[in-house]
Amino acid sequence: MTFDRLPQAVAFLQQLVDSHPDTVYGYCAMDRAEATWPDAPAKSLYSANIFSPALRSEPNSTSTSSGDEKGLSAAERQQAVGDIGHHTVTNYYRCTFDGAEIELDNFRGCSMQPEQVVLFVTDDEFFKRASLVAEDPLNQVRVELLAPRPSTSSSSSSSSLMLDERKTGVTADLSLKNISVVGGCAVVQAVVTAVSLGEAEFVQAIYRDTYLAKRAVALDVPRSKLPFYPLDKQTKTLLRQMPSAMWVVSTSAAHGEDLAMTATSVTVPAAARGMICFNVGHSSAFYAGLGGVGAGVRLFALSTRQKDIAERYVTRAALGKEDRTRVEEECMVAASCTIEHTEDVQDHHIVLTKIDGVKVPEKDEEGLMPLVWQHGKLITES
Repeated sequence: MTFDRLPQAVAFLQQLVDSHPDTVYGYCAMDRAEATWPDAPAKSLYSANIFSPALRSEPNSTSTSSGDEKGLSAAERQQAVGDIGHHTVTNYYRCTFDGAEIELDNFRGCSMQPEQVVLFVTDDEFFKRASLVAEDPLNQVRVELLAPRPSTSSSSSSSSLMLDERKTGVTADLSLKNISVVGGCAVVQAVVTAVSLGEAEFVQAIYRDTYLAKRAVALDVPRSKLPFYPLDKQTKTLLRQMPSAMWVVSTSAAHGEDLAMTATSVTVPAAARGMICFNVGHSSAFYAGLGGVGAGVRLFALSTRQKDIAERYVTRAALGKEDRTRVEEECMVAASCTIEHTEDVQDHHIVLTKIDGVKVPEKDEEGLMPLVWQHGKLITES
């Protein structure tokens, strides 16, 4: 069926939904001439799912770390963040805004074209006075990746971080693009305006207060030529220094198929009070099957035993039965979530989810570590 304008097609589908509440409909439409969707560029592909109220996805029920199936209270959800952090890697950042500093535990690239957009989540109070006008001093932010020095005490086998001896690995100067306040936290989008290198010679992936991986600062852009290279290449150099835990995100599409994607963009910010954030590209098959607010997703922090799974779901979307079992049984930790908030940034989709439950699989943890992506490679050993 052909319509002159996309809103007419949407209205028609909505009538079908209202008259047949037991059916799920969807659409994919190409604007062949001028843009007909508000604020959309010409000749763009639009796609969406319209869910009948009778079949709208319910949040996944999952086990908590104690093995009991239940929803989580606010306090339990916040505790779940700590549980997840115990089983995956940690990065440390310093954020400076209007002369004040706070520590961040999350910072990720979001979309690189046409602008180099990064994303982080923090307490909403810190940016109360922020401006989205580029020329305003209250629009400028600096984020530094810190390299703390782990040190093992001679009187104990445990390790601790020397937080007072942190060096700066790389620095990003940012212009605030958008701030969304969700559940008491600020989801911050910012455009990279400059990149510089610090004094740290190494950047570490930290796992349970010890090194998981220690890698030298490796440059795609020569240090002597850094300010003169295109900013997108500088930003790539910046992001490659940051160790990222490898995750698989899964969901059930409207037609019942289980979908999965490998993600390095997953963050579990303490400031988000029990939420997990990730990004997905508009062109991916996973995005086409992902539901909206209220839909359920599951997130699995991969272990070093799952390198093949991480590689497979970079290009593949349909989650096989055997892989589903392995993801659940061999991962470091799993979280079942409900989508709480979404927004689009250029060619990517930001998803903020509320944790409904956390499960740590029973497994022999000797020698088992989180799978990490850094410098364009999967790191399976320290």
